[in-house]
Amino acid sequence: MNRFMGLAGLACLGIAAVSPAYGQSDEPYEGPSILTRDSTTAGQRGGKLIDFRLWGDITGVVDSGLTPVSLNSSGAVNTQGLQYGLSAGGGVSGSRNWEADQVNLDYRGSWQQYSGNGSNAGDGTDQFLDLLWSHRLSRHVQMSVHETGGVSQMSFGQLSYVPLSNADLVGVPLNELYDNPVYFSTSSVGLQWQKSTRLSFGFSGDAFLVRRKSQLLVNTNGYAGDANVAYRITRRQTISATYTYEHFDYPRSYGYSDIQQVETGWSIGLGRRSDFGVNVGAANVQTLGLIQVALPPEIAAIVGQGYTVTTSKRNVILPVGQVQLTRKFSTSAISVNGGLAISPGDGVFLTSRSLNGAVGYSYVGGRRLTFQTTAGYSRMVSAGQQTIAPYDGYYAGGGVTCKLFNNANMEARYDWRRYNVAAVANKDENRVSIGLAFSTGERPLAIW
Repeated sequence: MNRFMGLAGLACLGIAAVSPAYGQSDEPYEGPSILTRDSTTAGQRGGKLIDFRLWGDITGVVDSGLTPVSLNSSGAVNTQGLQYGLSAGGGVSGSRNWEADQVNLDYRGSWQQYSGNGSNAGDGTDQFLDLLWSHRLSRHVQMSVHETGGVSQMSFGQLSYVPLSNADLVGVPLNELYDNPVYFSTSSVGLQWQKSTRLSFGFSGDAFLVRRKSQLLVNTNGYAGDANVAYRITRRQTISATYTYEHFDYPRSYGYSDIQQVETGWSIGLGRRSDFGVNVGAANVQTLGLIQVALPPEIAAIVGQGYTVTTSKRNVILPVGQVQLTRKFSTSAISVNGGLAISPGDGVFLTSRSLNGAVGYSYVGGRRLTFQTTAGYSRMVSAGQQTIAPYDGYYAGGGVTCKLFNNANMEARYDWRRYNVAAVANKDENRVSIGLAFSTGERPLAIW
């Protein structure tokens, strides 16, 4: 079997090297994108919209560093060694345009089981849905409805490379500390009014929830609304201003947060296939939570403890912003983005200042090969609700799919994640998966 997979991989690479690159006609240029408006890449591969495609796969997986919500016999965090398992799944991706409507869809589901996994960490199903429906109400007004949701068994993996923009990530659990089932959903409604060829207005509202199976981890509810205005100063340059209000609360913990932020932005089209955008602003963050307060020595000697817990209401002004560069080629796309934002936390951290940066590249070459890679960094610091050390996280991964025959493809992927918090220094997780996939269409479908 190993010999067959090795020969198949060499054949795939050899054929891909001599296959002519396919291209599509240039899409009409509609000006630079606005970072604070919905810009999901659902239904795309290699920066191109694709027709609806079905796929299924079966893979063997090897994981190390799985961390269930438990302690070992020494009272330390229980990090597991190598775990071997089997995963089977399927999904559908694509887009469709009508006279006044457009639908973009990415759905994937999988089931996985590990051999001899006594803790059951990672066992079960993973689901992910990204669905966007846009409808043109009139010549100048467009409405959009966006739903993102799913369930993840793992603290990293598929959610680190889902096709979402920075504006979509507030309700997606990307920095979980434990391998514990997490259920999440974000629903959004938006309206854009193109008042003139230069001036446009946007309005949106969304609500999200995150539910973690372990009773030891905190759940999250939230809602938000924003209004923005954009003015195209030239054919390729646009300036914008955005006001956003957000609310986070925590059903398993005391406290909530109210955030009001204002951003100004500038976007420029660097040719027909490249966009650059930057937003800068400030957020007024009001938090209510519980903090530990040290007791005077005289009182501590009487009550027998050195601290007490009290409520804390804080109001701080924090910088926010984001920057993004995208470049589309005939058969590939690259994106670089980063930003400062206010995050609802990860089940241990509550409202936090979040710093994120990522780079991604996807390639769809010829009729036999697709490739994708992603790398990023994130940092969270409490915004006032907790007294807790910062979180630092790093991740990187890549995958390749190549056509073997007919609709059968070989796929392989590797993912790595490291995070550092006070109690767990430099915790590493690794995943290797390899198997067979089946997809409709002439070219293999990149399923990540």
